[in-house]
Amino acid sequence: MTAPPAYPPPHYRETRLETILGFIRAVGFGQLVTVGDGRPYATNVPFLVRQEGETVILEAHLQRGNPQWRAMRGDALALFQGPHAYVHPGWYETKKAHGKVVPTWNYIAVQALGAAEAIEDADWLRRHVTALTAAHETGRPDPWTPNDAPDGYIDALLRGIVGVRLAAREFDGRWKLNQNQPEANRLGVIEGLSASNETGPREIAAAMVRLETAREKP
Repeated sequence: MTAPPAYPPPHYRETRLETILGFIRAVGFGQLVTVGDGRPYATNVPFLVRQEGETVILEAHLQRGNPQWRAMRGDALALFQGPHAYVHPGWYETKKAHGKVVPTWNYIAVQALGAAEAIEDADWLRRHVTALTAAHETGRPDPWTPNDAPDGYIDALLRGIVGVRLAAREFDGRWKLNQNQPEANRLGVIEGLSASNETGPREIAAAMVRLETAREKP
C-alpha cells in the first residue's frame, strides 16, 4: 500500500470531490499550464466543468494565435486560486505566552492534473462556448446567448479559437486555514481578518468560520 504524500500536510488537504468541483465552478477562471517544445506554457482562461460518468472533464479554449495549443503534449495542470490573506502573528493568543509565532499565508487553491488535447471541431467549439456562456449568464435578467449575435458572426469568431479538453485524473485541494493552530489562535485570526477592509481576508475569515462550525458538529 502506498503511503499518502507528506505534502501538503493532511490537515490542509481537501479530498471531497463535490467540494473541489464546487470551488472550481465558483471560481470559473484559472491557469492552463502545459509543457511542449522544451518549455512551459501558461494561459489564463475560463473553465467549464463536465462530468462524463466517473471522469471529470475541464474544458477551455485558447486563441488560435497562442502557440500553447500546438506545443501541448501529455499531461496538463489547471490551477485555480481562491481567496488568500496574510496572517499577522500578533493575532495569535500564544504570542503573549511564549512569542514563538511567525507570519503565514492562508489560502484556498486547487490543482487538477490530467491528459489534455486540443480540439478544432467547430460543433464542439460551438457547444463549448454556448455552455460556458450559459454558466455565467444564468440568473441574469437579460441573459445573453450566442443566438443573439448576427448570423455568421459567432462562426467567424469560432475559427479564431481552439478548444482544450483536460481529463482530470488527480486533484490537489488545499484549504490552508490555520488548522494546525490551537482554537484561541484560530479565533484570533478570524477576528483579525474579519476586521479587514479587503475582500480576500474577509473571505478567508468566513471560510475559517465554516471550519469552526463543522468542528462543533457531533
